[in-house]
Amino acid sequence: MAENSCRRRKKQTQDNNILVFLTPPPLSDITRQINNANCRLETSEPVTPTPGVPPKKRIKCDNLQNDSQPDFFANIPDNIPVSTSSRLIKDTDLYYGLSLQNALFQREIWGSTIMGGSTMASRRWNVSTRFFIKDFKTTDNNVFRFLGDRNFVAPFVCSFSHVACNGKLLAAADEEGMVGFIDARYDNTIELERVRNEFRAHDNAVFDVVWSHDDCSMVTASGDQTAKLWDVELQQCKSTFGGHTCSVKSVNFNPLNPNLWVTSSRDGNIFIWDTRLIGMCSEAFKPIISIRNAHSHGISKKRSKKSSQLPPVRSKPTSSVTGVQFLLNQDLLLASSGASDSIIKYWDLRNQDASSNPTPVQTSVNGSLAKRPHGISDLILDKSGTRLYANSTDNYVYMYDAANLGAPIGYFTSQTYRCSTFYIRLACSPDGRYIASGSSDKSIYIWEVDFPGAEPVVLKAHESEVTSLSWSKDIETIASCSDDTTLRIWRIGGSS
Repeated sequence: MAENSCRRRKKQTQDNNILVFLTPPPLSDITRQINNANCRLETSEPVTPTPGVPPKKRIKCDNLQNDSQPDFFANIPDNIPVSTSSRLIKDTDLYYGLSLQNALFQREIWGSTIMGGSTMASRRWNVSTRFFIKDFKTTDNNVFRFLGDRNFVAPFVCSFSHVACNGKLLAAADEEGMVGFIDARYDNTIELERVRNEFRAHDNAVFDVVWSHDDCSMVTASGDQTAKLWDVELQQCKSTFGGHTCSVKSVNFNPLNPNLWVTSSRDGNIFIWDTRLIGMCSEAFKPIISIRNAHSHGISKKRSKKSSQLPPVRSKPTSSVTGVQFLLNQDLLLASSGASDSIIKYWDLRNQDASSNPTPVQTSVNGSLAKRPHGISDLILDKSGTRLYANSTDNYVYMYDAANLGAPIGYFTSQTYRCSTFYIRLACSPDGRYIASGSSDKSIYIWEVDFPGAEPVVLKAHESEVTSLSWSKDIETIASCSDDTTLRIWRIGGSS
């Protein structure tokens, strides 16, 4: 019977090679007793010797004393140094379970760990995977709309969860201040059966929405000059971040200290918030650190003889702060970008004081290839924390080394790529291999990070400017917002 089972398994293996990796070897006969205890018995049958090969010697337990051990190091010279210190193994990123299709793709490209290959989090191979991102597709069943008070409204920003719904719960906010939740594991037919779960977060447009590390909370940034901390399950406001005098453009949390949040605004200011202070004074509390006029170019003018008695005049700050990011490997180091030039600044939060002039610890070299200064519409950090990406209005996406901020180490562009407004944003794949951007030409552009000079993969489906993007943690799903009042879900192969 066991022989027939082996024959059937061999035939199935010939029909489908994948069973070689999925089928375990046949079980041995249970009547065979080959445990170590029997092998050590002196009465056991000796193995038939092979001609020319000395027989194997057995270890007799009764020859060993209780306080003695075999001397395995008898033949090792005394002058060989022996290290007793532990080896530090570099931590790898946490990758969640992949689907069968994506797992087979990763094994095909990077090899099987069982067969001695590598994984996505280990050695980086300079191999193009352009064919993978070309397979992103969308259908009419993956289109979602947002109904306002009178008509359909445009979604401004979207963001995938970290854990909820296997990382496929999408939070999307529109220009009327509503935040809705879309389960991207399914198409839009499920919304025909039940009402979308949504709530009113602000009385003005929402420009940014960020999940907390555990998906229990989220922070929304709005044109009503506030940011709000929300309990996701109860959909209740836990606190309001007030103090900005213009629209709040960007918000983010510290991955090393989730209690610290940062907001940036069109008023040119950066505020740091500590959620542990909620409820100590009032629902709306003040920031613990303020960096004012972070990207302004106001310089004191020289006094003339006639105006020697007048105080120095400073030009008004003209640059809003469009992006803020806590650096992954530096707890109190913050990166920011402005709307008036292509400059990125690093701020040491330990040296900032509300009463002092802001002084960055590092400043990038103007990487714009254009003759006149251009602003940055978005600033993001990849999952490993090693690379910064800045989306410039000169139609280039610049890549920086996060550990050594200076000149760009690469850039991405295309003849048809257009970054004409400050609403166009970036998205980095969870494995750090791809960078995606919306565009004013109604398309999505995806570049391979290791091939900056190559042409991008262009996804066309919207009828107006593509603004915000979000990439799911399993790499297989992308969400895109557009001014055509639609949100589209892109999947590998187009199937849900």
